Amino acid sequence: MKKYIVCLLLISLAAVLFAGGQKEGAPQAPKVQRFSFSASNPGGTWYTMAGGLVQLLNDKMPPEIRFDIVASGGSVENTRRLALGEADITLTYSSHLWEAKNGKGILEGRPSDNPRILCELYRSSHYFVTLKDKNIRTMKDLEGKRVVIGSPGSGSSDNSRRSLAALGIKVVESELAFADAARALQDGKVDALGMSGHPASGIVELAASKDIYVIPFSEEDLNKIVQVTPFFEKGVMPANVYKGQDKPVPCFYFSVYLAASKTMPDGVAEKILQIMFSPEGKEYLAKVHPQFKGIRDNPEGVKQIGVSYHPGAEKYWKSKTK
Repeated sequence: MKKYIVCLLLISLAAVLFAGGQKEGAPQAPKVQRFSFSASNPGGTWYTMAGGLVQLLNDKMPPEIRFDIVASGGSVENTRRLALGEADITLTYSSHLWEAKNGKGILEGRPSDNPRILCELYRSSHYFVTLKDKNIRTMKDLEGKRVVIGSPGSGSSDNSRRSLAALGIKVVESELAFADAARALQDGKVDALGMSGHPASGIVELAASKDIYVIPFSEEDLNKIVQVTPFFEKGVMPANVYKGQDKPVPCFYFSVYLAASKTMPDGVAEKILQIMFSPEGKEYLAKVHPQFKGIRDNPEGVKQIGVSYHPGAEKYWKSKTK
């Protein structure tokens, strides 16, 4: 019995010594910092762009820093999440950043100082797509038609509503995820859909099986639309973005920014830009989606919005001017 007790004591002592030695001498795994990246849903431009950017960041960041992509309707939902502290980094429209800062529109009465700008990603188009056999040739022809204005919570929906309201066009509107909207148009369940950004994968797939028509805005249309918000500009979608779209299409444009929460560590924000704007990063992103070719600093645009740079971004951009 005594031998048994002695053996138990020796085993317990050895276990304590082993544990102590492990704690003191063994290298400790670094604590992983996780950041949520609010993105989009399949069929839209941002689904492709956000997925590629998150992959690049996770490949190039130190292993203790990870980004997790989170599905979203788009810019409206993204900006709300960022403003309310429910996301760490996201893609967002200039107009929605301004509204979040000033407690207008998408955050009426709830101004937020949380969003911080990292960089401008690109200038984005907004347009409406139909099928050629629908015989819809002008924006006025959409009157009374069934139109998917965008994905729930997306900037596409917001832009569609603003532009249709500016033109006084009333439609039977609905909201669907981008891929579902393209299928609904293909199946004849709707007459047109609104989309921000090109090329959008859902429309590329649609154009491969159906003859599509991108509805041009007239000069009169655009004059009315650009007065709706100071962040809209006249522009033209180049020819051949989509199969069968062999002519440039007048539409309106706005800026898309990459923004982060002010709580993101400065070093992480700076590292994001270092990765994105490295020659390797820019080459990779341009292959992910052609819109990434437009990434840049846009201090004039940032000043117009009135939202501050993230301190990490400010440090990065200052280093580029030296």
